[in-house]
Amino acid sequence: MRHRILAAVLALAAVCPAAAQEPPQGWTLEQCIEFAQRNNTTVRTRAVQVDQSGNELSTARFSRLPDLNASVGYNVSFGRGTGDDNTYKTQTLQTGNFDVSASMPIFQGLRINRTIKGSKLDLAAAIQDLERAREDVAVQVMTLYLQVLYNKELVSIAERQLALSTQQAERSRELVASGKQPESARYESEALAANDALTLTQARNDLQLALLDLSQAMNRESADGFDIVLPELDPLLNNALSRHPDTEAIYDYAAENRPHIRAERIRLESSENAIGIARSSLYPSLALRGGYGTGIYSSMDSDFWPQFRHNSSEFVGVSLSIPIFNRRTVRNNVRAAKLSAQRQQLALLDAEQSLRKEIEQASYNTEAAGAKYHAAVAALAAAETAFSYEEQKAAAGRSTIFDFNDAKTRMEKAEAELAQAKFELVFRRKILDYYRGEPLTL
Repeated sequence: MRHRILAAVLALAAVCPAAAQEPPQGWTLEQCIEFAQRNNTTVRTRAVQVDQSGNELSTARFSRLPDLNASVGYNVSFGRGTGDDNTYKTQTLQTGNFDVSASMPIFQGLRINRTIKGSKLDLAAAIQDLERAREDVAVQVMTLYLQVLYNKELVSIAERQLALSTQQAERSRELVASGKQPESARYESEALAANDALTLTQARNDLQLALLDLSQAMNRESADGFDIVLPELDPLLNNALSRHPDTEAIYDYAAENRPHIRAERIRLESSENAIGIARSSLYPSLALRGGYGTGIYSSMDSDFWPQFRHNSSEFVGVSLSIPIFNRRTVRNNVRAAKLSAQRQQLALLDAEQSLRKEIEQASYNTEAAGAKYHAAVAALAAAETAFSYEEQKAAAGRSTIFDFNDAKTRMEKAEAELAQAKFELVFRRKILDYYRGEPLTL
């Protein structure tokens, strides 16, 4: 159990808020995830729950120790009151008492041991909940990070398209000046360039919004100056295309290691242990007791300290409590604990079934993303060939602006679809890696 408590301490240290240090060259995915996990409120709430569970475990462990209590009292009675000789006297009496008592449980139907075990299980489940919250944040940040990369790719595509349309506008001016094209061709090519400039502006705006979403998901104070590092995606694409997912192997690993599945299993064990805690009330309880007491009376002629010593008494004893009839409360508590265990068994089964569905869906999505990527590569190659042919015709003045724009638009669309297919394939592959237990890195 020590390694679990150590893990909890390390997790609490990891989620302490830290001052944001802006990387000089932009944020990597690992830095974004680490920062988000330190500052995410859900993760920090889970960390507090771990601390609370550890405190409850400490309370359960110390319940084995004896308790010690002391009391001091002072009374003034008018009229008939009890004096030092235990008789009634008609006078004003002042009395004082001092008592110290201690008790230690000897046997309580194994309640203490089972309560300690239950607290350990609750702490272990809380640690798994913390780990799941950290992983959920990592997946969310990776999703937004890839969205930023996708928007950066769209900006690059829009810049290339604007360069092509600007070049065509310059060519049209020259052809119009030489009399090879009508004046309208120049206006149409300039309109095309203006439209591409608008598309570039929109792409840049979308990129800023994507950066803002990522910055806010990380709980940064401001998105000003925030940017990310462009990773090398070719190795990731090659890895994604060369590996074929083994759904059954991934599920076997995930079912044993995913934090939320482990948390449900631990809660099932805790609910079964709660049945034993409820049953402990059916057994007799034995406790060792002891104490010291003394009293002071104004009716005695002795001074305070002589009375304190003379009137003192001590006792040591054993108390046995035997449950006979408790209105079926204990029986109903045992039945309620059994029902909670059955409900937790169903919760575990539901979590395992949902995990299998998620992995099967992720595997299918990865295969589909790979096929889409291959189709997008072929489509872009064909569109680039068609545009190259049309560009040569335009340079010779044998192509209309409509044909040129149509070929350029189809190439632009193919480039955007390839970018989308590329990042979708990387994302789907990373999700499968996540179920396999691999870190979310780019």
